[in-house]
Amino acid sequence: MTDTEYAKAIQTKAAIANLEMNAALTIEQQAQIGQDFIADIAELSDRESKQKAAY
Repeated sequence: MTDTEYAKAIQTKAAIANLEMNAALTIEQQAQIGQDFIADIAELSDRESKQKAAY
């Protein structure tokens, strides 16, 4: 994944999380969306780190 692709993936995840936050009805739902977003970004980051280490 190139740096541009990585940035685009994060931007897409952020846009989706923002839409989900706007639709969330409770604080608990918002907290879960936030946790899911952080987990998604951590997964992307981990994957990116592994790819760079392979080169």
